[in-house]
Amino acid sequence: MRFTSITEELEVTKFKKRVEREFEGYFEKRGFSLIEPRIFQKYDLYVRSNFRQDSSKTVKVLSGNSRIYILRPDITTNVLGEIFSKWDGEPPLKVYYNSKIYLNKPGGKILENYQMGIESLGEDVLDADQEIVEMATSLMGTLGKPVILELGSSKYLDGIFKELELDLEEESEVRNLISKKNRYGLRLKLKDLGLEGTALEHILNLQGDMEEVIQRAKAYPMNREMSEAIDELENLMESFNRRYTTGEIKFDLSMLPDLDYYDGIIFKGYCLGVPNKILSGGRYDRLTEEFGLRVPAIGFMIDLDLVTRIRIEEGR
Repeated sequence: MRFTSITEELEVTKFKKRVEREFEGYFEKRGFSLIEPRIFQKYDLYVRSNFRQDSSKTVKVLSGNSRIYILRPDITTNVLGEIFSKWDGEPPLKVYYNSKIYLNKPGGKILENYQMGIESLGEDVLDADQEIVEMATSLMGTLGKPVILELGSSKYLDGIFKELELDLEEESEVRNLISKKNRYGLRLKLKDLGLEGTALEHILNLQGDMEEVIQRAKAYPMNREMSEAIDELENLMESFNRRYTTGEIKFDLSMLPDLDYYDGIIFKGYCLGVPNKILSGGRYDRLTEEFGLRVPAIGFMIDLDLVTRIRIEEGR
């Protein structure tokens, strides 16, 4: 966040601290405890968990024994490292953090982005999914502007790609076109690869109203991973219908996760008139195996810099 004067910087910082305290109070009321993640992260662990990510964006640091570390580009993996060095999986654990991530920007500058977030470990999968999504929508509701939460599942697209057996470069190209919602480019690429008539041809149609997306998806052939994704989203949809209005929640089966370690429900939150996502998260049970113990795990982060800017503009 850039400032035109020191007075503006002090006022914005004061406002942001008020938002932080508000969110911290909400997290603690829901049973989450504060954890402070380390600033450094092992480079090899990050790359192993996020093999599709552009590692050139990470800020690398060389330690005294010439081992490569990075300034954390993601807080979840650092939090898990702290937790699993002291936790045996019982009882379920709920934590929140309030910290920064660091990324290289074009021109040699380093981006520092304030984030707050939560991690729920060891809870029943459906109960935790419901709670995390509910908390995400509640926080976005403090912005004072119309918001939308898009829900998908990394299993659905992973299931499609598993059947196609593309090489990594081809799959990355197709995923990139899907992430950009580039219908024309996707159609041309699928034709070039000889994949016309596959499930990918319809993937960008599987977004919108929850019930409609589920029904459209069921009309196409599915393998086990795809069926699991639909079942999980359908269970969530039923719980939403029982508990509160679903007008602000949409399904998007073409959604791609921001990080490779997500392996189930994923979601992103947006605000009217703001092009960047406010919030993102998902389920990452598989990632916990990297730390020696597989447990159900889900969480999200919210962009505190962006939230602060929006709430200042809205006078909230």
